[in-house]
Formats: sequence, structure tokens, C-alpha cells
Amino acid sequence: MSRADGDAALLKRRALQFLVHSFLYYRLDEPVLSDEAFDRIAQELRRLRKAQPQAGIPHAKLVDEALGPEDTAYQIRNYPPDIITSAFKLLYAHQQPDQGFVEFVERRGYRAHLAHEPEAKGKASRPPSGVAPG
Repeated sequence: MSRADGDAALLKRRALQFLVHSFLYYRLDEPVLSDEAFDRIAQELRRLRKAQPQAGIPHAKLVDEALGPEDTAYQIRNYPPDIITSAFKLLYAHQQPDQGFVEFVERRGYRAHLAHEPEAKGKASRPPSGVAPG
């Protein structure tokens, strides 16, 4: 992998991390990163984006708008479904609750769309195919 390919992959990864962790912090008030760790992601994302402004990244417009002078995504009102789903998967893995994924999501006012039904009530659900606002 060339350096340019590595930088492009890192840029994509940082953009997704920035959006996922912004959702956890600003919409759910359940961050899994310290403020310092989030700030490092935002600063690195800003540096990479400045170095590669034409690079294709997921949700580029949203990322570019959020990377204002304060590196905050507070102003984002509508997160893309893939970001919401990734955020809930991360939070669920981080907290390891004694409840299925569907209940975990629904207690926070969202709906989980499962590819398959849970195997048994009270047991962990199969991976979700998506999460949406309730």
C-alpha cells in the first residue's frame, strides 16, 4: 500500500470515527472516548482533510461542515443511518449490557431493524441491519 493509499484510508477511518463519536456525545450523551481522545481524532481529521481536500470520504459535506473553527459536530441534526447504527453497535459492545440489542436501542428512543429475529427473548439479538430514530 502506498503512502497516499494509507493516508486516504486513515482519512476515511477518522471521518467515520469523528461522526460516530460525535453522535454518541451530542445526541446520546454517552461518550466512550475522553474529550482529549476525541479532540485528537478531530485534529488529525482536520489535518488530513486539509492535505487531501478532494479525497472521497463518507459523508464529506457533513464532515466538512462540522470541522468548523471548533471541531464540533454539535450542529449536526440528522446523522446518516450508517453512523447511527455504527454508534449503537460500538456503545453496545462498550457497555456489554444484560439485555438484547433491540431493547438497548429502544430504551434510548430509537428503533433497531434486524435482519433476523432474536433467537430467544432476553438473549442477545443477532446483528442489526440498521437503527433509526424512534
